[in-house]
This record gives sequence, C-alpha cells and structure tokens, in this order.
Amino acid sequence: MKKNLYVLLLLLLLPALPAFAATPNLVAEAPDFNFGQVFAGQKVEHTFTFQNQGDAPLEIEQVRSSCGCTAALVSARSIPPGESGEIRTTFDSSRFRGNVLKTVTLYSNDPAQKTAQFQLRGIVKQELVPSPERISLGTLTPGTSTEVRLTLTNQGTRHLSQITAQATHPDLKVSLDVTRLGPGESTVATVTATPGTSTTMLNSYVLVRDIAAGVAEIRIPVSGVVQTVPVPAQ
Repeated sequence: MKKNLYVLLLLLLLPALPAFAATPNLVAEAPDFNFGQVFAGQKVEHTFTFQNQGDAPLEIEQVRSSCGCTAALVSARSIPPGESGEIRTTFDSSRFRGNVLKTVTLYSNDPAQKTAQFQLRGIVKQELVPSPERISLGTLTPGTSTEVRLTLTNQGTRHLSQITAQATHPDLKVSLDVTRLGPGESTVATVTATPGTSTTMLNSYVLVRDIAAGVAEIRIPVSGVVQTVPVPAQ
C-alpha cells in the first residue's frame, strides 16, 4: 500500500519537475593563432574552426574584427548539433610594426557565451629600414639649401628592384644613390631642403617604398625651423 502511494506521489510530481531545454554550445578548436614573424606589407591568412557541441542549432548572428584584420564566415549561419563552422581571416600588416594582436569576435545564440573570441598574434618587421628614423634639419635659411643623408637597408631576404623615395613638401627633394638592393645591402637617400621666404616651419615626410616588391610604405618624419630674421654679419 505504501509502495503504491509513493508511486502515485511521484507521478503527481513529475509534471512539476523542470524540463531541460536543448541549447547550442560553441566550442572553438584553436582560438589563438600565432603567425610568427612577417615583413610589413605581407598578408596573413588563417581559417578558424569551431563546433556546435550542444543539442540545438547554433545561430551565428555577427562576426566582427579589429583594425587591419578582415573576417568572413564561410560556413552556414545555422550550425546543427555536432557540425562545424569556419571563419576565414586576413591580416594586412602594411600599417603595423612590432608585436600585434588582432581579435575576431563571433556573436551567437549560445546562452553560456554570447560572444566567442579568436585571436591572431605575431611580430611585424620592417623589410626596408631607415636610419635615422626621424630627420631634424635644425634652423634653415630661406633660399639656402641644406642636405641630410638617410641610409636605407634591406633587412629582408629578397631583392628589391624599384625603390622610390619622395617628400610630401615642395621645398624638399630626395635622390637615391641606387634603387636596387639585395638582402643586407644599403643605399643612401640625400634629402635636400631649400625653404622659401613664406615658410616658417618645414614639416614633412619622406616616403619610401618598392612598388615591384610590394614593400609597405615607410614614412620618415622631417622637421626644421626656417629663420625669418636675418642674422647679423659676424
């Protein structure tokens, strides 16, 4: 009799027990990718994969990436249980130098983690290295030319064949000794400043690149003060 009573009570309580709803579960296989070292201007491509280890469809709502990195979902936006998805990423290193960390964020309907992050990290090196990295012309006299030498060294592993250099200010001219450099070789760029009478500050950049090789553009700041008051004769 008591046993039957217990069974009856259990049957009455069953409808009151909470039902466990099916949910998706996003699991990234390798969310952190280290691409090592690249030269500025090179592009890094990598595909991240993830899996739905839940028991309901995983719905991908949005994919966002940080500056310099593009990301695109190449799989379906709805991932069935047990299936996998992919995000294809491309990092353009042209405007970066040193240690970099780029993040791709995936938004989904996973109740445990609405956002999942994937990271690309590595080191961006300069292939064509200037010395000095900044040019100070000091005090300049209107109509008088001042020359400064800039050394450019190929620290990469390939030959550069069409090196160009130009200034962003009309009072500056740049000439190169040679336009072809093998690995480890250097050339000298002569920067000539001839300020006019209407200029008080000469702020500019020397832009260096190799169009053929696709070397990232180098910007060397140039600064100088133009003397407007005549200097008394000694």
